[in-house]
Amino acid sequence: MREKDLQLLEYNIFLEKLAGFTENEKTKEKIKNLKPVKNHKDLKKILNLTQAFLDIFTKEGFFPLSNYPDIEETLKLLYIEESILSPVEILDITNILSISREIKNFLREKLNKESIEFLALYKKLFSSRETEKIIKDSIDEAGFVKDSASRELYKIRKSKKEIEQKIKSILEHIIHNPNYEDIIQEKIITIRKDRYVIPVKENFSSKLKGIIHDRSSTGHTIFLEPLNVIELNNKLSDLKIKEQIEIRKILEFLTNILRNKYNNIKNTFEAIIEFDYLFSIAKYSRKIKAIFPEISKNINLKKAKHPLFLLSGKEFKPIDLILDNDKRGLVITGPNTGGKTVALKTLGLLSLIFQTGIPVPVDEESEISIFDNIFVDIGDYQSIEQNLSTYSWHISNIKEILENTDDKSLVLLDELIPGTDPDEGSSIGIGILEFLKEKKSYIVITSHFKQIKLYALSDEYFTVASVGFDKKNLKPTYNLLYNSVGQSMAFYIAQKIGINEEVLKNARKYINEDSLSLNKAIEELERLKVLHEEEKEKYEKLVKEVKHQKEKYEKLNAELEKLKKEKWKESISEIKEFVKSIKKEGYSILEEVKTSGSGKAIEEFNKKISLTINEINKTEEAIQNEELDIGDKVKLKDKNTVGEIISIRENKVNVNFNGIKIWVNIKDLEKVDNVNVEKKSKFHIKKSKTNISNEINLIGLTKDEAINKLSQYLDKAILEGYTNIRIIHGYGAGILRKAVREYLDTCPYKIRYKDAQYSEGGMGVTIAE
Repeated sequence: MREKDLQLLEYNIFLEKLAGFTENEKTKEKIKNLKPVKNHKDLKKILNLTQAFLDIFTKEGFFPLSNYPDIEETLKLLYIEESILSPVEILDITNILSISREIKNFLREKLNKESIEFLALYKKLFSSRETEKIIKDSIDEAGFVKDSASRELYKIRKSKKEIEQKIKSILEHIIHNPNYEDIIQEKIITIRKDRYVIPVKENFSSKLKGIIHDRSSTGHTIFLEPLNVIELNNKLSDLKIKEQIEIRKILEFLTNILRNKYNNIKNTFEAIIEFDYLFSIAKYSRKIKAIFPEISKNINLKKAKHPLFLLSGKEFKPIDLILDNDKRGLVITGPNTGGKTVALKTLGLLSLIFQTGIPVPVDEESEISIFDNIFVDIGDYQSIEQNLSTYSWHISNIKEILENTDDKSLVLLDELIPGTDPDEGSSIGIGILEFLKEKKSYIVITSHFKQIKLYALSDEYFTVASVGFDKKNLKPTYNLLYNSVGQSMAFYIAQKIGINEEVLKNARKYINEDSLSLNKAIEELERLKVLHEEEKEKYEKLVKEVKHQKEKYEKLNAELEKLKKEKWKESISEIKEFVKSIKKEGYSILEEVKTSGSGKAIEEFNKKISLTINEINKTEEAIQNEELDIGDKVKLKDKNTVGEIISIRENKVNVNFNGIKIWVNIKDLEKVDNVNVEKKSKFHIKKSKTNISNEINLIGLTKDEAINKLSQYLDKAILEGYTNIRIIHGYGAGILRKAVREYLDTCPYKIRYKDAQYSEGGMGVTIAE
């Protein structure tokens, strides 16, 4: 996009304002260098990344990032082999690692796994507590290498302190010795040329021998190193050299640790800049209530606001900006200072901001298009500097626009062809609009020319909108009235202000009949338009109320269903408690019955209790059955396998586990929210840690007991993955054998069966496959 178009739409000023939402210079630099993105796929990636961050920020309300050190130059130095970083540079990198660790801890449980871009950014973050600890154990917060950084450094510094104490002790004795009182200039110990000295008067030489290291500016004070501390100062100097050598070794060691992690540190620094940028966008979005509209071939920005007004704390009346894909032209008419130019700039700037991947201040359900170019002709940009007339500059600019525009361009023209004869200007303007229409460009223009208004009204490619005007207060309302050319206000305003009626009467004589007829037609059209808008507003209000009532009803209905289920569960719980109390009371009665020897009474009582419990269980199953429906996602209670319900039959459910259909008891299932089901979950039948074998023994059971036990066993055996099972029913009269085979013929599973081989049980065993 042309740089002058960005400037005319104040894109750079917006970026300056956005940069104010961060304190970090690297982030500010990134923001100020932003440019709109043309490629649809690239923009979608940016939008996905930003939206993922905004979702987290909206939910949490904060993000653990404030100031971070700029390590760009440090990284360049670290990249050079054998370079050694300073303690402060090492600390800066450690702080980056610490910030990275905090961000990772904050985001770990909040990641949206569907946002590939956000996951990729998250994975760039590197942290190492071990590295942090090694460095922080060696360097303090002020950038001073600690004594504990190495044993050798500890020994050197210990020796240094001991020698320094000896030197100071000797010098203290000298400066406080009465014998030297007349030559001591000041009773202090100081340092010159990295050696301990004392200030003496210039006539010292007769009493105190030593080496002169410096003089005062007046020459009256001499800084003397007495002879009896020279050897100690020499030892101290030697230790200082050793200290620097040891510190260098420590810094070299720490630098090499970081150099081995160079790529990780570089990626982390880049990620932190990106996260701070996203954090800045989130704070900006919260301040002006900005969102991402849907991408479309239509432009429908509802209640759009100019971001610079909002960021400056100025009031701005929201406007609707509408351009349909089949009506890509919009002509805005209306009085000066009525907001026409602002409407133009608002559309242009919001489009640029959105294509930079930044939310814009519009209402939900808004739509916006993506453009390869946004061309602008507003004001007299550089016309004076170029020594061009207003007309010449506009024509030159429009020439360039016409040469480069296409169906993926948005063209914004303010006061089309000003600075020339209205008739000629109108004709050229219509020619320009015709050309842009042929190119299928998106076009928004402002104009006072009547011929251009009439042209737009007669062409299906264009929509006409006027800026609203308050007749009572003689002020524009700043809102756009679509399908309206607006009324002529010149005579009305002049009359209201109090211009002599005779002047106005004479003026009307010079308006031709066609213009008068047109103005009257426009006035009638505007009256009908206002009436239509009022009716439309009433209708929309009614629709909104109906929608509200519907939502209210659905919410109440959902709450009622929830309450009903809760009541059922409460009833079940109460019944169970009641049965427990009966049982408890019954045991005491049974004890009495037992002593009286009435076994029949005991049997009847237990039977009654069992029947009650069975009824409760049936009711509970019915509730579970009520909660499940065909199409619901379910999983086995003791497994993570997820399937979909195909059909329901009493207490059994037919579940499709990725192509394998199995009948499962409703008690063994629990419902899973569709949101929580992983799209890539696969069904694996594998051996679990249960004790189910591939053999079941039914000998000694009644026919009903055997079939019930076999039914439950088959469900579990098939889920365990058994493809071959042995059913032991014995010989007897063949009743169990027959019942088993009849059940296998009618059960939900497709099972083949045969007698076992003679050596494995023969006709007393059925092999099911």
